[in-house]
Amino acid sequence: MSQLLEFAAGVDESLLLTRRSAPAPPVAAADESRPVSAVERSRCLSALRLRILRSLTTGISGPPRVALYVLVRDNSSATDRRAIALAHAGRAGFEVAETYVDDEWQSDPGAGFALGRAYAALRRGDIHGLVAASKVDISSCDSVYEQELHRLQAASGFLDLALDETRI
Repeated sequence: MSQLLEFAAGVDESLLLTRRSAPAPPVAAADESRPVSAVERSRCLSALRLRILRSLTTGISGPPRVALYVLVRDNSSATDRRAIALAHAGRAGFEVAETYVDDEWQSDPGAGFALGRAYAALRRGDIHGLVAASKVDISSCDSVYEQELHRLQAASGFLDLALDETRI
């Protein structure tokens, strides 16, 4: 776990220090009167993801077991995105148990066959979380991405990304 925090601190220390010292602001709802910038929205989503990750990894003895998740668009190869996720998992100190690849672009992440298998592995306790190259492996739509973070948390799982939400 300490390796994970050290890696995360090296990635964007100023954001993490802010998150450690104060609770992260809630992700703004669409009906709020003050418009939220894309950067602020990305920071809120990142803070939510990191809160879930930390809360679910603190009680794990040994390295957390993860699955790599890759969403491939336009019949492109999953090799590069998988390599990015695998390298990140290694730096974070995760044990990689499986790789799931969805090779069809779906508007609903829940429609992905491989993602469904990953959720089943989470519920069985075979893995603790998922690692992806970036947010777009889950969804490019902020509201759908946020729903998936909550859905992962409900399945007792977390998501970690090689590229923070603000650096897609």
